[in-house]
Amino acid sequence: MKTATHDEQAHRGPETSWSAGHTMAVMVRTPDPFKPPAGAVFSNGEVNRAGQLLRRWYLRPQGQTPEDFGTTFDDLVDAMIAVTWWRGLHARPLSRVAANLRYHVASEGGEVDGRVDVTQRLKRRPTIFNKLEREPTMQLTQMWDIGGVRARLPSLRHLLAVSRRLKKTWTIARTKDYIAEPRDSGYRAMHHVVRRNGRLIEVQLRTIRQDAWANQVEDDGRRQSIGYKFGRGEEDVHDYYRVVSEAFAALDREEDLSAELVAAINEGYARAAGKLQRRQPREDS
Repeated sequence: MKTATHDEQAHRGPETSWSAGHTMAVMVRTPDPFKPPAGAVFSNGEVNRAGQLLRRWYLRPQGQTPEDFGTTFDDLVDAMIAVTWWRGLHARPLSRVAANLRYHVASEGGEVDGRVDVTQRLKRRPTIFNKLEREPTMQLTQMWDIGGVRARLPSLRHLLAVSRRLKKTWTIARTKDYIAEPRDSGYRAMHHVVRRNGRLIEVQLRTIRQDAWANQVEDDGRRQSIGYKFGRGEEDVHDYYRVVSEAFAALDREEDLSAELVAAINEGYARAAGKLQRRQPREDS
């Protein structure tokens, strides 16, 4: 079984590897080579410098070596260790926020299909670097969604009730109301960033329809290898997403769909369908 070099690991991070026998392949999860040593502590400045170094490394021209880049393999590995350490500090606050959110959702009767639908995730390292690439002035210690929690709620009424409870009982650093002011893409949800044990955790509240819309945009982007959720791709597709979002918002407000809106959905789909159904070749990574 091939062992990845430091260069490969710094570029793509540790992944699942395969060990092949005579008649079968067994998937083996390799240990994380960037796991911080016991007792490791990094300052905010060290974490931010690590994030900026790795952001520039990921953006380097293809084939450029660390020496060409003005750094060393050891510097890149140390930076990965610092980022891994910082990411890990969010695990416990994330779990506490998720548990508390489940309580508040249940208290407002916000079950979906008979259960409280709250999920949590720690942002993966490649996704962290991708965000630093998109927002080059962001400092890693100020990234508010390394830990993320999402609740899917049965109605807009339930969503707003849970949101009010959180504002009364939690320390909220910022709120983005994408229901009152949707993103240009049509994305709708309520986002709260809470501070728990000194770490920022993002909480997303979505209705069933808002969640279905967001998941469909992400699934389409993944299937087509186009970052639709980041505004990439053809405008016909985005026009269709926007009008569907408007329709879902009307239904969440318990309004009837107008004939004009239904016609706009049908027209938008007719223009976007061919683009959404075609199979895009994947770019080499």
